[in-house]
Amino acid sequence: MTKTVAVMGAGAAGLAAAHAAAQAGADVTVYERHEQVGGTTALSGGVAWLPVNDHTDDSVDDALSYMRSLALGDVDPYLVEVFVRESRGAAARLERETPLRWEALPYPDYHSERPGGRPAGGRSLEPVAYDAPANIRELVRDAPNRWGTITYAELWSGTASEEELARRHARGTFTAGQALIACLLESCLDAGVTVRTGERITMLPDADAVVITSGGFERDEGLVKAFLRGPMLGPAGVPTNEGDGLRLAIAAGAALGSMSEAWWAPTVRLPGDTIDGKPMYRLMLGERARPGSLIVDRSGRRFVDESQNYNDVGRTLQDFDAASYSFRHLPAWLVFDADYRSRHRVFTITPADGDPDWLVRADTVGELAGRIGVPAGALEETVAEFAAGGSDPAFGRGDYAYDRFVGQLGPLGEGPYYALEILPGCLGTKGGPRTDTDGRVLSALDGTAIAGLYAAGNAAASPFGLAYPGAGGTIGPALVFGLRAGEAAASD
Repeated sequence: MTKTVAVMGAGAAGLAAAHAAAQAGADVTVYERHEQVGGTTALSGGVAWLPVNDHTDDSVDDALSYMRSLALGDVDPYLVEVFVRESRGAAARLERETPLRWEALPYPDYHSERPGGRPAGGRSLEPVAYDAPANIRELVRDAPNRWGTITYAELWSGTASEEELARRHARGTFTAGQALIACLLESCLDAGVTVRTGERITMLPDADAVVITSGGFERDEGLVKAFLRGPMLGPAGVPTNEGDGLRLAIAAGAALGSMSEAWWAPTVRLPGDTIDGKPMYRLMLGERARPGSLIVDRSGRRFVDESQNYNDVGRTLQDFDAASYSFRHLPAWLVFDADYRSRHRVFTITPADGDPDWLVRADTVGELAGRIGVPAGALEETVAEFAAGGSDPAFGRGDYAYDRFVGQLGPLGEGPYYALEILPGCLGTKGGPRTDTDGRVLSALDGTAIAGLYAAGNAAASPFGLAYPGAGGTIGPALVFGLRAGEAAASD
């Protein structure tokens, strides 16, 4: 008799699970709460950190050494090893069985100076641009946080032509996370998977097996207060990430893991910015790594290497000061000069646009300090000293391969000067039901598998602990364990 598998959520993990379950012969139905598929993956760059892939000269030993060097917090070493050893096969399988094609990026690992790290990149894979059929395009959700159809590879190599970008725009070509979702979705539909959108699941579906892949809980204020370790004011995930799957797993008696952790990030809230009618928070990425810019807290002083990866920069925003009984780095501000403003896009505004109300502007550093509420003398001293000798002895900005890849070190020059408030946020939460290496949800009572229940992606406990190993560190394990969970759900 054909086994029935229900998949709860249609992001990268869910569609990977559905694909694998269908390939294993199951009758698969995907339930997606939103009217279109993609979840937070569709908003992302679509990059997957998959070490030892066929597009680079990596080794299992190096990748394992690197992951072991990052082992802090609630780490599951068995799942980490399975992830490393299975990444090559998962990446190759998706190229073989779906329209997805990968391109390796020269993106350094986030901590490439550690044992086994790769300064030259190759572990981060990006989906190439994809012209999806019309029926697929209609089902993939929009990504209002992104603009343009250029790929990361093209952006860094400078190989994208205006003609090609115009063609993509006219044809509705997908890149980044939307391309990844479109390829996975097309393979699922071709395999006979039923996709039901606009359906919120509040009880486990009537199926032989259920795979929970409904994303994290960063959009649920109660769950955030109950579980996360520090202030999280800027959730960059889709509004449907309210912990629906987590609640069902708890009700089923699941053991939980990594509940205080998230894929942290500095984020920005622009007035009027919405997604699905809810406030939208934008990831601050390259904006903080450019010359002529720095980040300060309420003291008017720097507190971090601004060019480091967003997970660890985001984590620093949670530093608690016992004396003042407050989070010492909040509020935080990106401060930059006139040259920066004249050269670079700042989220939704280009150099040619006028200054919006949400961007604080002043003719002098002292005047800017007054407008953002930090000590003028401290900010003036900070700006004057920053990168004055071509280096950053205080925080080492520019000393690491990742720093140099994403930006440059340079002092602030002439005014006017600008400031933009930064919020402590995350791309998604890391906590959820604990699973074994095949995505089986484990019982809180005795650690055995709960029959018929599986989880993957941000709906499951991340095995990485505090670590974010490199670009695509969220999507990589979502794909590996999504495939394994779907296969196990169909075969157990």
